[in-house]
Amino acid sequence: MKKAAADGYPRRMPLIGWFGAQPEPFRLQLLQNAREVRFSDGDWLYGTTEAAGGLFGIVEGGVRLYATFTRGEAHLLDILGPGAWFGQVGLLRNGQRLVTAIAAQSLSAILVPRSTLMQLLHETPQFVDSVLRLDLEHFQYVLRAYSEVVSLAPRARIAGRLHALSGRMPSGAIAKIVATQADLAEMVGVERKTVHRILKDFENLGLIHLTYRAIEICSRRGLAQIRDEV
Repeated sequence: MKKAAADGYPRRMPLIGWFGAQPEPFRLQLLQNAREVRFSDGDWLYGTTEAAGGLFGIVEGGVRLYATFTRGEAHLLDILGPGAWFGQVGLLRNGQRLVTAIAAQSLSAILVPRSTLMQLLHETPQFVDSVLRLDLEHFQYVLRAYSEVVSLAPRARIAGRLHALSGRMPSGAIAKIVATQADLAEMVGVERKTVHRILKDFENLGLIHLTYRAIEICSRRGLAQIRDEV
């Protein structure tokens, strides 16, 4: 891990997604046993060659997750924002990271070390179900993303990924995806010029608003309708 600073656990963590759905005792235990870490844009949180070391939760900022293939090529899999949790593979004995995690912007996160989390689960076995539910949430997301890539046309594919990315954001917040058009092209397997053309069409329809290195979502319902078109 690089350039991390510990400051104790944060006073706020978005109550959305997996974390918001967990029992309050488990949420409190995670926060009380966590330490805050900060990274600058481009810093590595961890790579695929490292031993898995703990569970991360994003307080502010974002993280990009990359997979490395046999020829050493890295491919952007996902972009996570505030409220997202990841890194639970560290619960496996002698587990190794499956992806590379890099800060997408200035990042404030919390880290529950593997040893601490294992002790917590040993003392309170019912919390194991909460961690398994995080695994399930990640699997469902990856499965849906894969099915959209192999089955949908580019326009519906892009709408589906924007809908999925924006659906993870805190309630009441502006749905702003910190990603470039090149990022989106890499995630959905479409040429950048095609992504640009389709995004401009979405903007003309009032579904999104394009800004520098970000995409603001104006109508998730409209994106879902395009994704689900037959």
